[in-house]
Amino acid sequence: MGILCKVVNTLLLVAFVVMLFAGPLIDAQMVLPQTSFPEVLVRLKQRYAEEYQDYLMVEKPHFFLALVWLELVFQWPLVLFNIYGILASKPWFNITCLIYGASVITAMENFNHDGLYGMVRNPLEF
Repeated sequence: MGILCKVVNTLLLVAFVVMLFAGPLIDAQMVLPQTSFPEVLVRLKQRYAEEYQDYLMVEKPHFFLALVWLELVFQWPLVLFNIYGILASKPWFNITCLIYGASVITAMENFNHDGLYGMVRNPLEF
């Protein structure tokens, strides 16, 4: 059982490190002025949006901007705590990881709704 926990913690660490950089470097471009980011990062985001036709990055619907703020203000600090908790083997890591997971699952439900029903302009329409 100990080896399984080490493997899971290693996978979580890799995922958290990716989120550590993706949040402030890519996602923050949605809500902050693009002049505050290096040109290479702005082009990377624009290329992604054009190549994969990601309407969330192009149209910036209000629910998506709210989820980006949730990620930057609430989830990103939890990523920092979780990385520290894994590396230092802190006993509270399970709790912060659970809080982070619950927040991500709650946010993902908005994307599931959007994928099923499309972008609803009027909330009373569907």
